[in-house]
Amino acid sequence: MSFTESIVTAGLTTGLGLIAFVLGQFAIKLVVEPIQEQKRVVGNVAHALIYYRNVGSSKPTGPEPERVAEARRTYRDLAARLRTNLRVVPFYEVFARLQFVLPREQVRQASTALIGLANTVQKGAAADDVNRYRWTVEKSLGIDR
Repeated sequence: MSFTESIVTAGLTTGLGLIAFVLGQFAIKLVVEPIQEQKRVVGNVAHALIYYRNVGSSKPTGPEPERVAEARRTYRDLAARLRTNLRVVPFYEVFARLQFVLPREQVRQASTALIGLANTVQKGAAADDVNRYRWTVEKSLGIDR
């Protein structure tokens, strides 16, 4: 092999390697990271459902206003983050069929129930609507009780 052929081979190898690297980074940023983010948000929802379980009027003195406000903000934020993920993952339906992400309707149900939970959290864990919202979120996102 001549010197010129060696240079051309090295250049082509470097160019193809660079293209492969760029395409890999593109796939990671556009597909893998948003899918992982959905799983992270579902984990945060599971955490919030446990963490704020005792917020509400189960105490004789009534709900703590700061804690209720914090729970409301958290539930609404998580609902919004779940919905955001529906827009960020390209070809969402394809990945849902492959079970890499949750089905769109389940995410919508969970998001709606989280908003309902944010609106009723001051009632306490014993309230029927609070329990119904909690159950809907857990069922929709596949969170174990």
